[in-house]
Amino acid sequence: MREKMPLAQRAKQFLPFDAVRGLRQALQAKEFEVESVQKGKLSEDEARAISSILSALQGGETVEAKYFQDGHYYFTQGEAKLVFDEGYLKVDDMKIHLKDLFGLRLLNR
Repeated sequence: MREKMPLAQRAKQFLPFDAVRGLRQALQAKEFEVESVQKGKLSEDEARAISSILSALQGGETVEAKYFQDGHYYFTQGEAKLVFDEGYLKVDDMKIHLKDLFGLRLLNR
């Protein structure tokens, strides 16, 4: 007669198995949606601070930017270039619309 496998060992054999294909991705998408927030408003002081940094940018400075996108706030760092005519700040290859910018800090001073 075969010896019974311990319960912990039996459970391990099913770990890589997804019973319902795509369930994990669907749960992650729903979690992302539930955690979303409404876009806040900048105070006058915050807007003034961002504006002064933007006006001082000459291109090539390293910045940290806080921005709002799809119901979430994100941070990014990189080389900045202001494209004022089109209304966005380019940080490395990412375009951040000025209306979505919620913080800006020079890093290479």
